Amino acid sequence: MVFPKLINNNNNVFEYDGGDLWVRDNVSYWDDQDYCWNNDIQKFIEESNSISQLLWKINYSIPYRNQIEGLKKNQKYKINKNNKFYCEPIKYSKGELYLVDDILLYDPEIIVNFINKLSGLKKISIAINMISPSDIFMDEDDDWIQQGLNNPEWNTSSFDPSNKDDLQDIKYIKENIDPNITFDFSMDDKGLEILKSNGIL
Repeated sequence: MVFPKLINNNNNVFEYDGGDLWVRDNVSYWDDQDYCWNNDIQKFIEESNSISQLLWKINYSIPYRNQIEGLKKNQKYKINKNNKFYCEPIKYSKGELYLVDDILLYDPEIIVNFINKLSGLKKISIAINMISPSDIFMDEDDDWIQQGLNNPEWNTSSFDPSNKDDLQDIKYIKENIDPNITFDFSMDDKGLEILKSNGIL
């Protein structure tokens, strides 16, 4: 089976099964996101005239150490409710757009086209990509995915305003959307200061 697999495509929901991070071989989150973007999300944006809501979600199952002790590499285990996690690269509802920051690394013209099609948009909130529920899956568990589950390519690509190209992209986005739309970034003070000094915040 090819992952991610689109399992729900109703009412502007794009929900994918990303498979199991122990059973799949050397999973790259960026590659998974790119696959969804290139095959479905970008096409949806281009073909839409107005978007009132949108959810892009990728589901994963992740075992705990005690569930795979003694198993051969990638041998299946019993998946329980607390093994089920997800990422939401894009979520738009009730005037607020939530983006993981690596979405900003796509073509800024496409991002602008997308934002300008969102009806009633007031605020864009941007944060690092997180596995959810985050109260169960902590930041350090990325090491478990990479090392314990044999996925050394598991990583995300982060937007960095100290990078000249990234800064030019976000400035282009800001300059080509409704100036009344506000931004909220979750990043360190240095990054926020760069964004403020360049009129993004």
